[in-house]
Amino acid sequence: MLLSLVLAILLILACPTLLFSTKSSVNMAVEFNNHASAVWIALEKGYFNDEGVDVKTLETFITGLELSAALDRGDIQVAWACLGPLVIAYSKGVPIKIVAMAHAHGYVLVAKPELETIYDLENKTIACCGKGSPVYLLVKLVIERYGLKNVKIVYMKPPIAMASLISGKIDAAALPEHYASLVISKGFKLLVRSQDLWGKWPGSFLAVREELLKKNPELVKKLIKVTIRATAFINENISEAAKIVSSKLKIPYEVCLKSMENLEYSNTVDVLEIQKYLDLMYKYGCIDRRINANEILDLTILNEVISKTNKTSS
Repeated sequence: MLLSLVLAILLILACPTLLFSTKSSVNMAVEFNNHASAVWIALEKGYFNDEGVDVKTLETFITGLELSAALDRGDIQVAWACLGPLVIAYSKGVPIKIVAMAHAHGYVLVAKPELETIYDLENKTIACCGKGSPVYLLVKLVIERYGLKNVKIVYMKPPIAMASLISGKIDAAALPEHYASLVISKGFKLLVRSQDLWGKWPGSFLAVREELLKKNPELVKKLIKVTIRATAFINENISEAAKIVSSKLKIPYEVCLKSMENLEYSNTVDVLEIQKYLDLMYKYGCIDRRINANEILDLTILNEVISKTNKTSS
């Protein structure tokens, strides 16, 4: 008994963090693209560690829809993902709250070089991620805005859509960045960006499970602070940020930089724009009921952190 006590004391003296550690462990998920740039930057720069957040696991998904399905498992507490997939998860009963934005825009329609205008998409085949994804909304908006006829929509993950476009199996593809810039770098034509259709197209967001928000709001605050810090770094050091992100995604630096410049990195959330997005998802049959933006948003901590950040910087 005495020996055990002595060993325990020696262990604590040797590793004092066992007694005094304030780190919080968290399981996270992100999309494997530059929409998650804030996460890649935060990991590289040690921002999570600075806030006392231990990233226990980090799962990556090719599409937000895959991430959406994974959220339902319950072991993922935190996700950075595009708005559409998060809304789909919520509509299926996954108890999540969106607590901050990561960026706006980042969705592009690209096509064969011989297709000169958007109107050339009539009677053509366009690939995109599944129904409810942001690029699905992009295709639907393009069809509606330009009155296109007989457009065939097929569902493909971005890497498969890229390969199909290059091989000539499809005529165009709606892709998230960085995939869009990769295809364009190979000579394919940029037809329309999300900015061309909607000035404030909501991009990706930080979402957490409601249980985590209720039980550990301090951890959620730390995650928001990390996101804001990483976002500021991107906006102030885009070249260095692109070097970091390109190394994480294993893509050429020049492509990554161009791709990141197509996004608007910001953390504030415009509720009216979120509601517009939700209404479009309902209109196009991505969700089976109308959702009020305030159901899925909880901006209390975000507003608090931004307010304190602004006071400190002023």
